[in-house]
Amino acid sequence: MSSLSVFLKNVPGWFLCGGVFLPVTLLLLLLILHLNRKLQEVEVELSEAPDLREAAQQLLFKPKHTHSHKHTHVHRHTHWHRDAEKKSAFKMR
Repeated sequence: MSSLSVFLKNVPGWFLCGGVFLPVTLLLLLLILHLNRKLQEVEVELSEAPDLREAAQQLLFKPKHTHSHKHTHVHRHTHWHRDAEKKSAFKMR
């Protein structure tokens, strides 16, 4: 017999279910939830952007920060919010 079949015969079922299947399932569900939230954030940023092509480029090619100091510059996406507010305020007039 192979060592895998001997192992599976000697391991109790509750251990396989509670110790292996359940934690792996929960981790996969958490990963799905995390990716869903990230996708929703990107969709919100894209919907608020005045130029979709420019916004997509900024989301795809964000600079990766490897240093740990705080940045004092304002990121581009904060301007999208202000531009959208200005446009909606202008349309209401």
